[in-house]
Amino acid sequence: MTTNIPHSVSSGSTDRWENEGGPMAPRRTPAPDELQIELKRYGIAPVQLTVFDWGGYRYSNAKDAIAAAKRSIPSA
Repeated sequence: MTTNIPHSVSSGSTDRWENEGGPMAPRRTPAPDELQIELKRYGIAPVQLTVFDWGGYRYSNAKDAIAAAKRSIPSA
């Protein structure tokens, strides 16, 4: 059994929308070589960051991660 479900959008509505401003242009991702050239041009250097993961949280500071772990230990 086939049921006809009326559409709330009239036919051609997409055409009208695209005529109002058109579809979005696809984003262009720079090639790796282009990216390296841009980084060098502007003096941008990649930096590695150490992250400490404990109890489902991430800490950028080791002392904060240790403090959180210590707070989780029940006191006697």
